[in-house]
Amino acid sequence: MLHYYDSSTYGLETQQRRLRPALSLSDANIRCLVWAEDALAYIHFVPTGLFALQLIVADQNLEAASTAIMQSLPYKVSTGRDKHFMEAIILDPSQPSAFPHSVCLEETTPGSVDDPGSIDDPYKIFIHPMSQFYCDVHDNSRTLSLPPFSDNIRFPTRTAFFDSMIAMNLDPPSGRFHSKETSMLQNWIAYLSTYTLRKRPAVLSNGDLEPEWKEVLQSLREENRPYFNAYVRRTVNWKELALGRKKEA
Repeated sequence: MLHYYDSSTYGLETQQRRLRPALSLSDANIRCLVWAEDALAYIHFVPTGLFALQLIVADQNLEAASTAIMQSLPYKVSTGRDKHFMEAIILDPSQPSAFPHSVCLEETTPGSVDDPGSIDDPYKIFIHPMSQFYCDVHDNSRTLSLPPFSDNIRFPTRTAFFDSMIAMNLDPPSGRFHSKETSMLQNWIAYLSTYTLRKRPAVLSNGDLEPEWKEVLQSLREENRPYFNAYVRRTVNWKELALGRKKEA
């Protein structure tokens, strides 16, 4: 049975520990947008697990953001390859990353029994350039703050989150289909729609969308509406939608 939440399933202590890298950016006067599972969990109350912390910054701040985190917390640039973000070898033997334009940091000192809170530390941090994620960290109309955290630490609104994920699905920054990236995005779209759109059925007997779902559809960027409409009606045709989006662009 589906259970809805009206607050995050993660307490303030966990959030504070998870967002220490974001606080490091705020202290360095670098504005960031928290993305992926942490945004889903803290702002949109999705009861998801937490994995790598994903932060989006202005493109010109990518290097400075990485440096700020490494200077204040025990992280280093990752030299390994994480299978969770690599393409399946059967699809591409070179196994490219889902985020080729991003910086990945990894812990230098994994959790210690002497520091129980370290269990909440992100094992990896992805720092993404905002141009590759179809969002703007400086747009307060499409981002939210989370008290008591700094106003420089932002989270995507539901509309901005959908727009970003749909655009990445249809027009990947890498210019190619990536099965791991697509799978993650589809899961997050499903989580966001399932836990924030509570009126069912989404499609009424007369074929119209339920008003709450229709309102979200109309709030999206025009080029992303065909995908969302098809997603709700379960008639998604990836190739057709992607080609249509490219023609509109």
